[in-house]
Amino acid sequence: MPAPTPAKPLPVYLQISELLARQIKAGHWHKGERLPTEAELAQTLQVAIGTVRKALALLSDQGVLERKQGSGTYVKQVAGTQRIYELFRLELNTGPGLPTAHILDVSRHTRPSHIPAFGEGSADLWRVRRLRFLSQTPVALEEIWFDARHCAELSAEELGDSMYLFYQERFGVWIARVEDRLSAAPAPDWAVPPSGLVAGQCAGFIERLSWTASNALAEYSFTWFNPQHCRYSSRLSQ
Repeated sequence: MPAPTPAKPLPVYLQISELLARQIKAGHWHKGERLPTEAELAQTLQVAIGTVRKALALLSDQGVLERKQGSGTYVKQVAGTQRIYELFRLELNTGPGLPTAHILDVSRHTRPSHIPAFGEGSADLWRVRRLRFLSQTPVALEEIWFDARHCAELSAEELGDSMYLFYQERFGVWIARVEDRLSAAPAPDWAVPPSGLVAGQCAGFIERLSWTASNALAEYSFTWFNPQHCRYSSRLSQ
């Protein structure tokens, strides 16, 4: 197998905003609670204060945080925002972590019998295999299928850390809802280090179907994850 290709990362300020939002959603900070100062966050996250400031401003504009002059930055709301990783359910056992990915393989295939149809006339599909990380810790393997009618050619270098963001920006396709089916399954025969999974080893397993707002199937995926390093987490808020 060729060397993995690191997916195109999000801008650093956006990475910070996504990480903070995931931490808030996970309950690290609660509604009305004050966050650490910009300087403290910059030191903890090992980024420039200006980057932290830009991330906090974005979260404030989105209604997640409230910035009070002379007092600090406070959590305004926990749920109800459509963030890039809003539907990403894996977390490190020690906390949420920021998702990133390495692309292992991108290839075009005639739809296998075990993959559902993506609308009438859809014969070919793109298959993307990835190694998933959370805050630089390898945690899972992913196999993602989507309709090849969206693009005739596709390379690993074109793909970013977030496939849903890729669909939005490249195809104008927005994921509105997902259905996850959780179980355990043997790790695939293409399992590679440093995933922490060995082919045939029992792993946590997620089968996911993703639809658009018009109820069209947009993506079908499999995720094998190492429960020693991460967990599946889904939270409901009222």
